[in-house]
Amino acid sequence: MARRGKRGRQTKARRRHINWGRLLMSAALLAGVVAVVVLVINLLTPPKGDEDNIFTGLFGGKPTPTPTIGVEVLPGATGTPAPTPTPRMAQTIALSPAEGTDPSAFGFNTQLMIDRQEVSSFTRSGDMRFGSGDEYTSLKGIITFGGNNYRNTFTYGTQTLEKKTLERIWEIPISSLDGWTGVGWTGMPIIVEWPEETRKILGIKDEFKQKDGFVEVIYPTLDGNIYFIELESGKQTRDPLKLGVVTKGTASLDPRGYPLLYTGQGISSTEKDGSTGAWFRIINLITNEVIARFGGKDPFSYRAWQAYDSSILVNAATDTIIAPGENGVLYTLKLNSSYDPAAGTVSVSPGNLEKYKYTGTGYGGSADDNSKRWVGIENSVSVFRNYVYFTDNGGRMQCVDLNTLELQFVVDVTDDSDTSPVLEEDPANGTYYLYTANEVDKQEGAATLGVGKSYHRKIDGRTGAIIWQVEWEASIGSTSSNGGTLSTPHVGRGKLKDIVIYNSTIVPVTYIDENGQQKSGNGGRIVAYNKHDGTELWRYEQAGGYWSSPVVVYDKEGNGYLIQCDRSGRMRIHDPLDGGKVLFDLDMGSRIEATPAVFGDYLVVGTRGTNGSGEGPKIVGVKIN
Repeated sequence: MARRGKRGRQTKARRRHINWGRLLMSAALLAGVVAVVVLVINLLTPPKGDEDNIFTGLFGGKPTPTPTIGVEVLPGATGTPAPTPTPRMAQTIALSPAEGTDPSAFGFNTQLMIDRQEVSSFTRSGDMRFGSGDEYTSLKGIITFGGNNYRNTFTYGTQTLEKKTLERIWEIPISSLDGWTGVGWTGMPIIVEWPEETRKILGIKDEFKQKDGFVEVIYPTLDGNIYFIELESGKQTRDPLKLGVVTKGTASLDPRGYPLLYTGQGISSTEKDGSTGAWFRIINLITNEVIARFGGKDPFSYRAWQAYDSSILVNAATDTIIAPGENGVLYTLKLNSSYDPAAGTVSVSPGNLEKYKYTGTGYGGSADDNSKRWVGIENSVSVFRNYVYFTDNGGRMQCVDLNTLELQFVVDVTDDSDTSPVLEEDPANGTYYLYTANEVDKQEGAATLGVGKSYHRKIDGRTGAIIWQVEWEASIGSTSSNGGTLSTPHVGRGKLKDIVIYNSTIVPVTYIDENGQQKSGNGGRIVAYNKHDGTELWRYEQAGGYWSSPVVVYDKEGNGYLIQCDRSGRMRIHDPLDGGKVLFDLDMGSRIEATPAVFGDYLVVGTRGTNGSGEGPKIVGVKIN
């Protein structure tokens, strides 16, 4: 109180002797400070309707939003430093084809059909361009073969793996159609956690419509049905959708979250109207009905056989799907789709197909003519920005520009290849790579000798140059199964970042059987390489062959563990950092050709039901402990 009074008296005294010059100077300084503060506030406050420009002008440019896909926020993690941003490749990459990759060197000839007319050139309306694999979708789950346009993952989220064991927790018996039983190659299920606004309007049973965190498994199979299952319980969420046609490949969901399912037919059929062929189908998951299809028996194709095993991709920006056929035609199709969650409706009104076909030196004949290569795309294509990559039944890898449908370069991959090329970015060197392999089918001498060469390769995606390759002997097999590599490799991340894992079937192996006896003969092999130079790190050999792709699950610390299914009906956990050591072995009851999908600590896969154990074909839910 004394100080306050004293200060008051001093102020009152000073008022008797005002220094006007000093006062005016102070006022001017104060006005200047206020002006600067106002300027800063104006610069930091975005104009109405332009919130993204918050730092424009003051710091030159606007910030890049932090990606949320694949980022897990742990309880109590407030104040945790943000992870180091992953380096990104440029949106536009110029190709530089290597010597020996010119299409003319292979006698390639391509033709286009646009809007039902054959044309000499094409320019797409709207730029078709994809981002990196982890940008393909914001949906939670595995929604296409290999997860995205890089085909580099069969798992969503991280796994706990405390015990490193596997447990069968539910199963759904399935049947057969025209002699095709269970689930075949590639046969990966779709697993998705539906957003709330979509879940409430789906054509699912009422008990699931209000269930938060509802995760659905969607599984087209060889018996002509599509099955719908709740992931954790194994309860069927809808009645099976009876397509009545064999599905060998893997379906795809729309990455935009539209309740649309895309699925290809694996074996030609005769429809009620008498038409013969195979079709891609688009299914409305609100009404559970087929709303569009294309394919049939395309007279534009060079090959009479019509089938669609590939898992399609959707380009959101152009509302267009990419769908290759075993008839040797690459299709793109504008969907003209519409989705209104509030009204509970989704629709498509497809335009005319854009078609690309090819032939080359040595192509022709039929599937029974071992002296000829033949056109046909069975693998699921991979896409880097505007370039689509695929291998074919004739042993060639092609790179095609999606905006012009022009062939950019061709790589000789020796023989028929069903492996989906896996893409990997290398931002430091301004390029990206493709990992691929071949089986033994049409190569010279294989039909006479009964054996040929299967190669595991790493290829530069910008140039087509082969970085490294490893040669293996493999059997030509039989009419139902070729030897070599039919599956898709895994390119490691986390603590496996320097490893790539391949597997093979019907290859000469030596192994120790269950009685401790050394055996040899044709069987399966898993091999891990140093992905930089192709040096072999370890191999695992056994009696059962591998069609199912290697699936690697990762814990929160980045430790990776391989889960591998085989044709003898086993599912094993291997430790890739300990020489491929088997940590757990689970009997699945019958042979497995399909590739599993993993969501959190749950795995789903279908079986064929044709080994000696007596178990029929089924879809099995497995808990990863």
